[in-house]
Amino acid sequence: MTIRFGTDGWRAVIGEDFIPENISQVIQAFADLYPTLPECGGPVIIGYDRRNQSKESAELIATILLGNHIPVWFSKDFCPTPCVSWMVKEKKAAAGIMVTASHNPPKWNGIKFKESYGGAASAEFLKPIENKIDENEKNKKKAKTASLENNPLFHLFDPHAEYIQNFGQLIDLQRIKNANFKILYDPLFGAGVGFLNDLLGDQVEMIHFKADPDFGGLHPEPIQPYVNEAMEKMRTGKYSMCAITDGDADRIGAVDEKGNFVSSHQIFSLLLQHLVENRQMKGKVLKSISTTVMIDRLCDKYGLPMVVTPIGFKFLSPAMKEPGVLMGGEESGGIGMPHHICERDGVYCALLLLELMAVKKKLLGELIADLQKEVGPCFYKRIDLSLPKEKMEETKLKLTHFKPTMLAGKKVKKTTLIDGYHFALDDDSWLLIRPSGTEPLLRTYAEAPTLQQVDALLQEAQILIAN
Repeated sequence: MTIRFGTDGWRAVIGEDFIPENISQVIQAFADLYPTLPECGGPVIIGYDRRNQSKESAELIATILLGNHIPVWFSKDFCPTPCVSWMVKEKKAAAGIMVTASHNPPKWNGIKFKESYGGAASAEFLKPIENKIDENEKNKKKAKTASLENNPLFHLFDPHAEYIQNFGQLIDLQRIKNANFKILYDPLFGAGVGFLNDLLGDQVEMIHFKADPDFGGLHPEPIQPYVNEAMEKMRTGKYSMCAITDGDADRIGAVDEKGNFVSSHQIFSLLLQHLVENRQMKGKVLKSISTTVMIDRLCDKYGLPMVVTPIGFKFLSPAMKEPGVLMGGEESGGIGMPHHICERDGVYCALLLLELMAVKKKLLGELIADLQKEVGPCFYKRIDLSLPKEKMEETKLKLTHFKPTMLAGKKVKKTTLIDGYHFALDDDSWLLIRPSGTEPLLRTYAEAPTLQQVDALLQEAQILIAN
């Protein structure tokens, strides 16, 4: 098969394309390019999530790196992707490799690469690996391997040690403890299990924490309907907030004290407010094209520069390592801050939300009501459409000729094509139509001052696709 990297690494179906032969091809190609890395000589950090074949694949990856005389630091247990990113930065590693398919359904698995600064690998980092895979396949080059046992280049690290201790310097944990919050945490059976508990102990109660590579029949993505059980538990009134992370715990979702789902747009906006107003921090703000206009309005209020990027942390991470960046985020729940790592971190974002609640002495629902009064009202929806290959190609062609002047009764004031087709309207509402970079889906996104306008925009997108 031809192996190509999507928005965030390589993903494939377990037992079909995610098989030892293809994993070996990917890692041998990386190993061949390792001597060209500026940090050549440094270790490679390896982590894995709780999916089928994750640990076994991580061990295979380690044997290939060792076979190419590359030093390895290997996680003792499953861990969040941001733990690998943090370890890369902390150990001054050459790179990081995480075995995960993030929020994808259970039948998928994959590999994420991290560059030496700890962020998601850029296209410039990944393209040579793709080319080397093709070259090695043409030359029938096989992966070299070496045993993990008694190998002086092989080291273990505890993901519950240094990574977690680091949060003590970044978060006012005592203030959160003093607030006596009762926190519900839903890791969606993923790699975040136990990490909030490490820091806040009995304040945290978990659901969906047992080892289950089928994720209890859910998709491990912190959005509805996969968070419905958490919303029901929050309606009992027993908890101050629910934090939710995805399969590899780099994305954040939340539910307020009354059981209302809190979107990533609201979380990004609240964290920006917290950093600027309560922590007195300044800097450039990065957001992907599918992210709320509330960020634009807050940046205008604070006098902060803002940059819009294509979707995916392979674009945001490299931009975040530039001097003067405060934070970056995207619609899918990925939010990162360079003062921690140039990478999204769901556990860190959950802690920051709790710190904000403790500082303001308000629960999440109250904070969101204040936010909507200040920079709203903003309502948002995303609908993913699964299309057959022929229909997908037909729709892509149709979109190249789609140049509307009006959408849902509003004038189109700007069209942006950096990632899909983004139409900004004269009342600050917008519609984005975009083929997924990792799945056979056409994604449609809309934001507007009312839910009725959001639905009208999404319906226009569906009519275009259907005709």
